Amino acid sequence: MKLYKNKELTEEISVLDFGIVEAGESKIFTFYVKNDSDAELKNLSFSVDHKELSMVESPKSLLKKELAELKVKWSPSITIKEGLKAKLIISGVELWG
Repeated sequence: MKLYKNKELTEEISVLDFGIVEAGESKIFTFYVKNDSDAELKNLSFSVDHKELSMVESPKSLLKKELAELKVKWSPSITIKEGLKAKLIISGVELWG
């Protein structure tokens, strides 16, 4: 599975970059996940390693070569000088047919 910053799939990423959001505000970020294998992916679970981030929308399954949106909400409690970056944790099952 590959993760992209844009729907055109020209900016592959390995870490989610949220930039800077003012404390007390919330912003939803959209990323794109692509199943780049020939297996169907089932029972997918996505999470992020930061307490101020929450998953808004994520695929539960992906057919081979399928693309889906991944939406993450950031509600910061403090304003930071540098942008927030977080790792995406993915689990699931591959079904080969």
